[in-house]
Amino acid sequence: MLGELQIALDDVGALIFSEIVQSPSLGKITREGFVDGWTDVNVDSQPTMRTLVQQRRSALSTDPRLFKRVYEHTFQLALSPGAKTLPLELAVEFWKMLFTAPAYEWRTARTPWLDWWLEFQTEKRTKAVNKDLWKQTLNFAKETVEDDGLGFWNEESSWPSVIDEFVEWVKTEKRPGGEAGGDAMEVE
Repeated sequence: MLGELQIALDDVGALIFSEIVQSPSLGKITREGFVDGWTDVNVDSQPTMRTLVQQRRSALSTDPRLFKRVYEHTFQLALSPGAKTLPLELAVEFWKMLFTAPAYEWRTARTPWLDWWLEFQTEKRTKAVNKDLWKQTLNFAKETVEDDGLGFWNEESSWPSVIDEFVEWVKTEKRPGGEAGGDAMEVE
């Protein structure tokens, strides 16, 4: 179906399509999900399916609700039958699709957040990503884009431990000496 719509499998448009039709897993589409999904958006032809996917693809970076729906569905889509976690390698590939243009760019003018996140995950040797970490990574990404200096983060926050460890890693490995960006400067 994606081939007929001229949507590449490695393009975020494939994830948008899968969210519309509520694909239960990679490469699987149910008749009910397909019919209900396209009926819900009043689309009844392949050209309009492609147009809608392209419109949503263009809107991903500016429509937080749309992006969140696609992002959250991607976790379910990528799970193997019966699994509760994604292997890190798979999560990394989906994060690369979802956190770069044309989707949501997880970076600021001075910080390549996605690059750092992926580097940290590789160094830490995270084996799998559970649903909570997947969801909280999106929340953390939004927070870091709004506050590059990590002023929102504190030790009492309820972030998953992997995110807490990432913040510490950023502070010690990437911004040693308190170069947090948004922190107040100490004056003597």
